[in-house]
Amino acid sequence: MAQPQRVLDFDYFERRSLSPSMSIDHALDALAALSNGARLVIFRTLVNHEPEGLTAGVLTDMMGMRHNTLSNHLAVLSRGGLICGTREGRFVRYRACLEGMHGLLGFLLDDCCGGRSELCLQPHPTDPACDCVAEVPAPPRLLK
Repeated sequence: MAQPQRVLDFDYFERRSLSPSMSIDHALDALAALSNGARLVIFRTLVNHEPEGLTAGVLTDMMGMRHNTLSNHLAVLSRGGLICGTREGRFVRYRACLEGMHGLLGFLLDDCCGGRSELCLQPHPTDPACDCVAEVPAPPRLLK
């Protein structure tokens, strides 16, 4: 007898839609969430474990941080619309909200290429996106 397919159904605690028509404040929430190194690593880890996601306990062990610290980072990422969680009994399973990231990228590139953002979203792999060079400040040097 064939086994029924398991369908992953995630109940969002708070669902924030990150769409190309999002507000600047919402985009700032998402960017602020990713501006912390630990949160960026957490988000990338969750992306790497799609579509299954990870429980908070597994994330705590993987990240090597205290539970309350991880919980705060997860809350910021959730408010930014970049992750979602679902309760599974006593556990919460977190997943990257890829729609949120796509919405953020769409928002950032909305005015690109004279309003034809579709040209920016799928560059040819051999063509550089631009020929500009970013200038960043050099690290401080010790004077002798």
